[in-house]
Amino acid sequence: MPPEQPAAPRPSRRKRRLGDLLIEAGLINAEQLDQALTYQKNHGGRLGSILVTLGFISEKHLESSLGQQLGLETCDVESINPAPDVLRLIPEAVIRKHEIIPLSVKNRTLVVGMTDPSNLLAIDEILHRTRLARVEPRLVTETTFRRFISSRYASAMLMDQIGADLDLDSSSVQPGGPGAPTEALDEIARRVRAEDPEAAVPIVVRLTNYVLKQAIERRASDIHIEPYETFFRIRYRIDGKLSTELAPPLRLHPPMVSRIKLLSEMDISERRKPQDGHMSMRVEEEDVQFRVSTLPTVFGEKCVIRLMKKEAHLADLARLGFSPPQLATINKVIRLSQGLVLVTGPTGSGKTTTLHAAINAINDPDINIVTLEDPVESAIPGANHVQIQEKAGLTFPTALRSVLRQDPDVVFVGEMRDAEVSSIAMRASLTGHMVLSTLHTNGIVETFNRLVDMGMETYLLASCLQLVVAQRLLRRVCSVCARTEPLPGDTVVEFDLSPEQVTTAHHRVAVGCRQCGETGYRGRLAVYEMLQPNHRIREVLRANSGEQAIKAACNEIGVVWLWDAGIARALAGETTFDEVRRALAPPE
Repeated sequence: MPPEQPAAPRPSRRKRRLGDLLIEAGLINAEQLDQALTYQKNHGGRLGSILVTLGFISEKHLESSLGQQLGLETCDVESINPAPDVLRLIPEAVIRKHEIIPLSVKNRTLVVGMTDPSNLLAIDEILHRTRLARVEPRLVTETTFRRFISSRYASAMLMDQIGADLDLDSSSVQPGGPGAPTEALDEIARRVRAEDPEAAVPIVVRLTNYVLKQAIERRASDIHIEPYETFFRIRYRIDGKLSTELAPPLRLHPPMVSRIKLLSEMDISERRKPQDGHMSMRVEEEDVQFRVSTLPTVFGEKCVIRLMKKEAHLADLARLGFSPPQLATINKVIRLSQGLVLVTGPTGSGKTTTLHAAINAINDPDINIVTLEDPVESAIPGANHVQIQEKAGLTFPTALRSVLRQDPDVVFVGEMRDAEVSSIAMRASLTGHMVLSTLHTNGIVETFNRLVDMGMETYLLASCLQLVVAQRLLRRVCSVCARTEPLPGDTVVEFDLSPEQVTTAHHRVAVGCRQCGETGYRGRLAVYEMLQPNHRIREVLRANSGEQAIKAACNEIGVVWLWDAGIARALAGETTFDEVRRALAPPE
């Protein structure tokens, strides 16, 4: 064995106190520091964590200040994903004892995340146990460490619980959705064993049901089941962000995916092609629909499950977050006898929810409403829903042509996805039908060029288009732990806030608590930009003058852009400027 290199230099002692740094940064005042120090004297604990607990600073501010104080790089929980062989270098008991996370090994140097990088005893023990030459500390906060522990080590405990006789009734999950036949559990077990004789079927059934029910309880929109070389993980998308929930043993991945494919009426013998399916689960007297998609990867099939559960209040336009002028406009337009209404935005921005609420608003017995969707996300009583079936030849163009012979008043087309569908929809909107649809564009200005690129004539577009709405979803700041504080000067400059906005602002920052999973956010809210074309806009469209001319015409009539709508929500204390910065782009 080659001679060991000298150990890494010890972390330098703290040159400046954390409290002084936070006061200089304007994050706390002297009175708050005194309160935290008194709390620390009586109860113990680290000063930074106490300041977060008392609500004086956010976890993000603490991380930044500690990194500055110690001169170390920081790492958040989303960037922490050590390889299993690296994680095995240090026993779990030592990781918990010293609050450390082994991150990577390179050239006999172990990079370690530490809540206390000045803990020399911890560094000595790491060197002794690993027999490596150096330790390179990184800073992690206590919250980040706890979230890592819960995602990596809670899985083993959870698997023991799932293996016990939990109240997870497998009959509550049904293949295919409402009305589909329920397959006997014994038959499912037999078919799964045929695929994998070593599979522990009862454990897989309980694990699958647990994952689905937890996703519903935690308000997740998607479940990601992802295999890797030595492990697989289960992640939930909650309020638009992915977080790791479980990392079960790799041997359970194939039977778990087979179980989901069986319930979704997919072919479990086909693992080389993507597949799509549907299933349902009954929870508290309500049927929750799941849309399932599998995709072959290098280490196995990745499975993504979209939860189709709809909140009852989302069926009401008045509760979606439109400003009073915007609400009045959309209510007026959707009641016109003909025209084209488009809602735009990226995948997952709530476009279909908005249009379903619009359909609910005009859903009267004297109106014939037909929807074309793939899939039908929720059934609206009184509307005729058509499920697109590509394999059976029921495509959007063929279905739309047939629908127009069904004497419709309102037609909802799930997506303007190609030139043929767009052309049929546009002509239908010119011949006595109100057509509602969605489009994937970043904003209302880009919508026009996208439609022209799809082959729509600008003079026809100018005639038929009645309303364009662009929308995004922002995370709502947690009402339990959010803290009100003055607007920082750099925020005022960055967002170009007026003195009046600063004076009237109800500025809140995300802190993090158990209610919101330490994220500082719980739930989402929508922001919109809306254009009802007037004579000037229609002239610009007919002339095909380009995006800049359209944008100038929009500014003339006072369109509120997404960026400005997001700022207004942050000033009202409903979200944060960090979230506006993350989710929206300033106008050029």
